[in-house]
Amino acid sequence: MNSAASTINVAAVVICNANGEVLCVRKATSPRFQLPGGKPEPGESMVDTAIRETSEEVGVDVPRESLSFLGRFSAEASNEPGHTVTSAVFTSSVAPTDPAPAAEIAEIAWIDPTNPQGRELAPLLATRIFPALAPRDIGAVAVFAGARPSSDTATSQLAYEFGTALAEAGITLVYGGSKLGMMGEVARGASSSNGSLVGVLTTHLANYELKFDELDRLEVVGTMAERKALMSQLADAFVVLPGGVGTLDELFDEWTSQQLGIHSKPIGLLGVEFWTPFLTMVDHMVEHGFVRATDREHLIVADEPGELLAALRAWVPPVPRWI
Repeated sequence: MNSAASTINVAAVVICNANGEVLCVRKATSPRFQLPGGKPEPGESMVDTAIRETSEEVGVDVPRESLSFLGRFSAEASNEPGHTVTSAVFTSSVAPTDPAPAAEIAEIAWIDPTNPQGRELAPLLATRIFPALAPRDIGAVAVFAGARPSSDTATSQLAYEFGTALAEAGITLVYGGSKLGMMGEVARGASSSNGSLVGVLTTHLANYELKFDELDRLEVVGTMAERKALMSQLADAFVVLPGGVGTLDELFDEWTSQQLGIHSKPIGLLGVEFWTPFLTMVDHMVEHGFVRATDREHLIVADEPGELLAALRAWVPPVPRWI
């Protein structure tokens, strides 16, 4: 049997109640619980499959706009020996009312992902999906910020405080490596609290001796494109501080990749007042159909470093454009 023939593709939805328990189903032919979901019909997208199957199996109509994308997961199939099941898994932000078993479902249960209480779970649910519901582990954050100083001392102080917050949380700062402007402020904040700093500079910029002196590691690359790519590779999340054209370029690069499903990493904007005009423009693009509302909603915006870090850990990706 070839690998294509032995792989079963399905879609499923994670639905939680107010206690954080996940709605699970057990088919009449199986002792194991799994998520509501199933196989796509011909020509059906994975999003549509997940919505239809959830309605058919537990009578819950999941609003499309409530969905985020947890990821694709693979494991041994629970009920079909010799097969692997690969599931596109979505999460819904809407708690259901009165789900009930229907179709081939014999039983439903609300299960705590951290304590199934002896219930038998399908391998995909137990080994892949439930672990993915834990808060995101963020070991390094790429910070995009202006190379010029802000005319507002409070904005500069916010950059410094964010660097300090990263260090105190044990999170590595990955940034442009410069000692100047907002970049320098966030680096000084991280360094002041004995944080770990990784700087990424181009050869051209390194020749101007712009490097922050307290870096733990310096990476020198040939081009700005290589600089962005390496910072993206090294980071588990992105935070954008006030800055200019270069900062916006970095933001748009990562935000576009997020929308396309190239990466599933959170993006946060720090400094609500500074970013409000930008967000107004994004809302204008949403209104005219050029940006999806879900992509706007999945941008994290905060004023406090601690608030932003908590939101980064709790974030789940938007549904990619083509899935």
